[in-house]
Amino acid sequence: MPHQLYAVTAVAAGILLVSLGVTLVLACRIRRLRAERDRAVRLAREELARDVHDLAGHWLWLASIKSELAYRHAAGDERLRDELAEALDAVRHAAHAVRHVSRGTRGERRLSLQGESTRAQSLLAGFGIDCSVSVARPGLPADVSAVLGTVVREGVTNMLRHSEPGRCVIELTGRDGRLRLSVANDGAPHGPHGERPGGGDGLGNLRHRVTGLGGTLRTTADGDGWFRLVAEVPEKFSE
Repeated sequence: MPHQLYAVTAVAAGILLVSLGVTLVLACRIRRLRAERDRAVRLAREELARDVHDLAGHWLWLASIKSELAYRHAAGDERLRDELAEALDAVRHAAHAVRHVSRGTRGERRLSLQGESTRAQSLLAGFGIDCSVSVARPGLPADVSAVLGTVVREGVTNMLRHSEPGRCVIELTGRDGRLRLSVANDGAPHGPHGERPGGGDGLGNLRHRVTGLGGTLRTTADGDGWFRLVAEVPEKFSE
């Protein structure tokens, strides 16, 4: 009898262990399927945010610049200035909404230094501004290229808003283990310590991104009339 009881207990224990094993396997599979589902949803959202950022962001940026330029040159027509101010405000709100959608989803990773420099050169040519570009750097990592591309975009935006340039130079160089990107123009007014007044938080956002790569960002206004936005990042970030 004791042997039979032992056998029954052993079988019950075995069944229990098998049941626990099956339950654990099922739980792990459910968890893995949920993780795969969440990852697929996240990737879809990131892809949508990237598309919104890339397709709409550039055109809103361009519309904002052109509206500001038109507003600045409509000094003699207050009604026109009021209408342009309303249009500019609407564009800024739309641009803010696009940034909000793409924030935190790596939407800017699809920006590139070469792409933004080429766009800037084409845009400035439309305003009759001579722009030379020298940014070729084989093997530049995507995240570094995206941040430096953002520097170019912000630099050109501020240039058109606050300056009267005839020439612009966008240049990437390497020296002493660091990459140095300079966005310079010859028509900026001199502000305290080379900073432009009323520039908003654009430069602060850029500094945050550049320092995230272990780099620095600064602006200078030289005695020769050139204003420079300079970003430097460690050379080790390039492949």
